[in-house]
Order: sequence, then C-alpha cells, then structure tokens
Amino acid sequence: MAFIIFDTEYTSWRGCQEHGWRGSQKREIVQIAAIKVSDDLRVIGTLNILCKPIINPVLSDYFVNLTGITNSAIKSRGIKFQNAYKKFKQFVGDYPCLSHGFGGKWLDKCDGEIIIENMKLYKMPIDNDIKYFNISAWLLPNYKKARLREYPKNSGHIAKALGMDSYIKNLGIDEHNALYDSYSILMGIKYFRKDIKSLLKNMK
Repeated sequence: MAFIIFDTEYTSWRGCQEHGWRGSQKREIVQIAAIKVSDDLRVIGTLNILCKPIINPVLSDYFVNLTGITNSAIKSRGIKFQNAYKKFKQFVGDYPCLSHGFGGKWLDKCDGEIIIENMKLYKMPIDNDIKYFNISAWLLPNYKKARLREYPKNSGHIAKALGMDSYIKNLGIDEHNALYDSYSILMGIKYFRKDIKSLLKNMK
C-alpha cells in the first residue's frame, strides 16, 4: 500500500511558539510539500507548492532565515491556499497521510490540523476526506529500542540524527523546508524498515 508523507511551513515570528501567535499573527501556510511512497519505500511522486499568505503577506525575516523561503519566491511562484489545497488533495487521492508531531498519538492530525486551520482562516468548507496520522507515534518506540545517542528534535532533524541526511542533501535545501522535512521523515521510516509491517497495518 502506498502512502503520503507531507509537511507544511507557515508564517512565524521570533517568539511566536512561546506566546502562541498573538493578535494578527496567524499560522498561514506558506509551503505544502508531500512525497508519495510505495510500500517498498520508493518515492513515486512529489509535490511542492508555495502559497501566498493573505493576512500577513510579507514574510518575517525570522521565517525567511529559518526556511530559506523568500518574499520574492512567494511573489513569483506562490498561489492562493485554496488552489494549493486542491492540488494537495488531488495528489493525496485515497492514500493515508503521515506527518510528524512529537508526543502525539497515532490518530493526531499534526500538520493536517494546520491545513484545517487555514481552511477556517480562509472560510473554506471543511472536509474530512483525507486520513491523517502522526508518524512520531510509530517512530518514538523505535528510537527507544535503538537506544539512540541523539533523539531527533523535529521532523527535519530525523535524517541527521540517524546519520541518513546524505541521502537528501542533493535537494539543495535543509531543515524547516517542508520538502526536506518530508524526505527526512522517510529516512526515519527507512531506518526502522524492519518494523514496516506494523506501520502499514496501522494505516489500513
């Protein structure tokens, strides 16, 4: 069974995680990236979309430095979130979607919650067609079994913590870019591929 790994990047400012995106600060999606993965862990499709934020259309220096996504890139290649979601949903089809949220449960939506939050921000009808899962609920027990020296700090750090980042360095991007982070999650799955049957079973 094939499945989707995806990640999002959304507007942020220094200190916003600590104080919870105060006032006019909203978590508007700036990037949606996804990879379609076969049950033998081959990448059989990719999606990488930039979105134009509306409430805060100018990206903060903090966000640009964190993600490498610039205002000029958004201006030249960004599309409305509504159109980006249509492309994402079409790419996903009927496949289950995995994203990463530390400490959560398997059925947590993780980045799916961010997508739903943006649908509400832009007054779009909310659908429940996409099946979202939290891959960290599968990865964390495997980290413990492996007795890793260094536990990953976020989804983009998984590949580096497992010594597998050389596989994706040719993408020309780094952590906190949604496409890199999606591939990083895949590296975690590949590292613990001996347990792949339990992962695939959970998604049925």
